[in-house]
Formats: sequence, structure tokens, C-alpha cells
Amino acid sequence: MADWNILAAAPEWILAGTSLLLLWVDARAHRNRRGSPGGIAATGVALATVAVLVQTLAVGAGKERAFLGAYAVDAFSLLFKLLFGLTSLLVMAMANTWLKRVDRGHGEFHLLLLFATMGMYFVASVEDFAGLFVSLELITVSFYCLAAFKRNDERSVEAGVKYVVLGSFASAFLLFGIAFLYGATGSLRLDALAEASHVRDLQYGGGPLLQFGLLLTLVGLGFKIAAVPFQVWTPDVYEGAASPVTAFLAMGSKAAGFTLLLKVVRACLGPAGGAGLAQAGPWIALIAVLSAATLLYGNLGAMWQGNIKRLLGYSSIGHGGYVLMGVFALDQAGFAAVLYYLLAYLFTVLGVFSVVVVMSGETKSHRIEDYAGLGRRSPLLALVLTCGFLSLAGVPPLGGFFGKFLVFRAVVAKGTTLAYSLAFVGAAGVVISLYYYLMVVRRIYMEEGKSSEPQPPIAIAPVLRVALYGCLTGVLLTGIFMGPFIGLAESAAGAFLALVGR
Repeated sequence: MADWNILAAAPEWILAGTSLLLLWVDARAHRNRRGSPGGIAATGVALATVAVLVQTLAVGAGKERAFLGAYAVDAFSLLFKLLFGLTSLLVMAMANTWLKRVDRGHGEFHLLLLFATMGMYFVASVEDFAGLFVSLELITVSFYCLAAFKRNDERSVEAGVKYVVLGSFASAFLLFGIAFLYGATGSLRLDALAEASHVRDLQYGGGPLLQFGLLLTLVGLGFKIAAVPFQVWTPDVYEGAASPVTAFLAMGSKAAGFTLLLKVVRACLGPAGGAGLAQAGPWIALIAVLSAATLLYGNLGAMWQGNIKRLLGYSSIGHGGYVLMGVFALDQAGFAAVLYYLLAYLFTVLGVFSVVVVMSGETKSHRIEDYAGLGRRSPLLALVLTCGFLSLAGVPPLGGFFGKFLVFRAVVAKGTTLAYSLAFVGAAGVVISLYYYLMVVRRIYMEEGKSSEPQPPIAIAPVLRVALYGCLTGVLLTGIFMGPFIGLAESAAGAFLALVGR
């Protein structure tokens, strides 16, 4: 039974058990008992996160396999599980406030959050394409339901339908690509791509079946990370879905997509890294073009938005472009930059959406003009939103600045004309983003609200207040005391590169 090693999946077992418990409790509970689903779900995710921390101490820089090699636990997967667990807990804190405006479906909402979180945990550890597809679909189907959760809201239903239709196309591309890769390698294992013959095919342009399968797989993952030209669903879904769901999409779903992208890319670099895709000029150029187009489209699209959720949707596309810059590096420095960027992005974007949840309850809209005068009505909300936007823009000494710095450093270190061109486009994107982020900050502190009468202070629920302080602390810590976080990202990236196939 050592080959199965089922205890290696302890966090996932905890989430699965919590889901069954929540389903049983919610089925038997009275309709007016709204507090228990959230408490059960949060406890389950917290216990799973503790299990991840225990595994981190036990595994160290090594790698533990389970389920006949189809599942693995290492520093890379554990870091992503920690990100997913923190994301889920913060989203539940937002949902605690938002669900007070909803008269039913509290249990179903938290159950879907648990399913999506469990899928993300599996995504971090899967080692074959079958597990990759099933785990990703568990996440995606949960988000289909969450996006359309406000069933009496036309925009929410529209968001859910758009997400289902376009997500189905993405799943079809991904599955088709996996089929071609299986035909080319004769295996569903990710590390089969690292075999010498396949690495040579990728490097020198041979193996059309392998090349086409990898292209289709990357197209499917491109939908998940909202990379151009597969980003069309993002602004509409972000606007129509409930704010906690949008926050979960912005961080959890995007990070899961990049986890799988990194796994596939790593397998295509050969056992020792630095071969295969790292030497394949057309593939490197393709990643550079996708990165540049994605960050430019996102930042340019955000400039004209009057709805803050649509602005954040376009902004999310742009940040996906910056993360792709780290993927472009195809080395440890680039992968470490991706990990650090996502860590800083977690606290930043979830802090911003926590403010959006409070303001949407106060103003009953998501118009940016409603944020005028927020600095006087709620200094805490104004501070969190300002620090969040400045971090997203890449202003020092906040976490977002060092995330962008590490990405740019990894790209420039390649020393090629293409790398310098990509870095220039990225710098242009930073300048553009400063405009629309600072426009919102100006409204917060320098404009008066529409009403001429003094506005009362904005009430913030205790749970959400804790989340706001937590996100603000995270944004500051990842920027001011970035050393330990950068070291954590570098060690996880190093282990990730060193342990493929072992």
C-alpha cells in the first residue's frame, strides 16, 4: 500500500469530509439557520491549511508521491495549497457579509466554495493529464454555478451562461490537446514530456503530433488564465458574478490555471531543465507575444471603465500578462517570480474586493463615482483600497512592486532582443496602469460625494474587518519585509525544477 500512500492527500481528505458534513448538516438544518454552513466550511479549510503546514515541515525540499505516482507533494505544490487555503478563507470572510443580503442558498454557496478549493488542492499535486483535467473541471463546474448564483439577477445569469459556453470550449481544447499528447508520448504522465526524444522534438521543431497537442493544451489553459485572445469572458463575468465569487475567480481560479501551466511547461524543459521549450525559438516568441498582448489589452481596456468590477476584470487580464512574463523566462528565476507575484497578488486583490463587497452593500452599485469621498466616510476602507491599487500598479515599497521587479529582472536576464522588447512593453503597461488606479485614488480623497449632506460612517462587519486588516498587513509585509517571501518562492521554484520525474 506504500505506492498508494493515501495520507499524502490529507488536506484533500479533510476538505472532502467537510463537504460531506456540510451537505448533511445543511440538508437537516432549518432554513433560518444561516450561520452554521460558513462556520463548518471555514473550519474545514482552516484544518486543511494546518495539514498543509504540517506536510511542509515533513516533506522539506523532498518529494512524496501517492496514488501510484499520479499525485505528488513537494514545496511547490504545498506553497500553492497554502495560497489556495488563504484565498478560500478570505473569500468566506467576504461571503459572510454578502450572504446577509441573500435569503437562501447559504449552504450551497459554501459547498461550492469547498468543491472549488478541493479542486485547487488537487491541481497543485496532480502528476498526470487525467488528474489535471478532472481537477480543473471540478474547479470550473463549481465556478459555473457560483457565477450564476444570484439567480434572480439577469447579469449574474448572463455571466454564468457566458462562462459555461466559453469554459466548455476551453475544456474541449484542453481535452483534445491531452489526447494528442497521449498519442505522441504513449502516456498520460506529465513527466513523459521530459523524455529526451520529446524534448528534442520540441527544441528542434519535430514531432508534429506532440507540437499540436501542446499547442491545444496551452490554448485550453489560456482560457483559464484569461490570456489574449481567450480573455473575452473576463470583464462580463467579473461584473455579473457576486463580488466574493469575482474575488475567488481573480485569485483562486487564475492561480490554479498558472499552476497547471507551470507544470506543463516544466515537463517540457527536460529532466535537468534548460532544454526543450527553453531552446525552442518559436515557442519562446509565442509566449512573449501572448504576454505582451495580454498585459497591453488588460491595461488599455481598464482605462475607460466606469464600473469598478469591470476595471478589476481588465486589470486581472493585465496581471495575467505580467505573470506570463515570468513563464517566458523558463528558468528558476522566472518561476520564483511567478510564485512571489501570485503571493503578493493574493493579499492585494482580495483586499480590494473586500472593500468592493462593503461598498456594494452601502451604495447598491459598483460605479467608480460612488467611491468619491470614501476617505472621509471610512479611513480603513480608503487605506486598504489605496494600498491595494498602488500595489497593483507596482508602487514601492508594496508587495506588487517587488512582484513586478522580480518578473522584469528574470526577463531582462535572458539578454535577448525579444526579452528587452517584452520588458519595454511591460514597463509601458505599468505607466498605463498608474493612470487608472490613481484616478480612483483621486476620487477617494479629493472629490466629494454626490450628496451635499454629510454621509454617515460605513459599518464594517467584524469578520470582514479582520480580513481587511489581514490583507493590508500582507500587502505591507510582502513589500517591506520581502526577503523571507522571496526566499520561500525561490526554494519552492528550485525544488520544482529539480524534482521532475523523481
